[in-house]
Amino acid sequence: MGLLALAFALARVPVWAGYKARPWNVEARERYSASLTSEGVTIAVEPLFADALAAPVFDKSDILTRGIMPLTIVIFNDNDFPVEVDGLTIELIHEKEHIRTMSPSEVVHRLVRKDKTWDPQPVPRMSRSDLNPDALDDFSSKFLMAKVVAPHDKAGGFLYLHVGNSSDLASYLASSVICIPDIYRRDNGSRMIFFEIGLKGGITPGSHG
Repeated sequence: MGLLALAFALARVPVWAGYKARPWNVEARERYSASLTSEGVTIAVEPLFADALAAPVFDKSDILTRGIMPLTIVIFNDNDFPVEVDGLTIELIHEKEHIRTMSPSEVVHRLVRKDKTWDPQPVPRMSRSDLNPDALDDFSSKFLMAKVVAPHDKAGGFLYLHVGNSSDLASYLASSVICIPDIYRRDNGSRMIFFEIGLKGGITPGSHG
């Protein structure tokens, strides 16, 4: 009976252990190749479109291989009032495809699965104990769910997008755009102009430092 209990407990231990959060900070705006400026706000986007680009930010060596691409979103606010960007409504648009972010818990669940093939089925509701808590904390802390940027300040985070064949991802992204529809002034609540940023400039070799 004791051996059965031990086997059950071990079966519930995530196979992806020893995750270490890696630091990430917003860099100077000149460092980002794909960006747009309007109404005193500059938004830059940078797709981490290869495992080698994602691994320095997230302690997992096969994120793209498993069908998930981190997308960096950075906001520079040159106004005298704070602005807010809603990350949940941001979309990657490629022809007729519209791709929105996955949640951190869904990402971690898919990354810890032994089977690396993409499973299109919705992830069942899972408790924190069913996931890797260190990984979940890191992906959650870097997630751009709703970001408020103070006057004359900068901030950013990541979205997590499902991608198909990662071997041809660069050419796919070169003809894709990021649509950022919901940007607000926090002083009066009014909506600002939406952004559409082409990704071609953000996928050149060496674009991630």
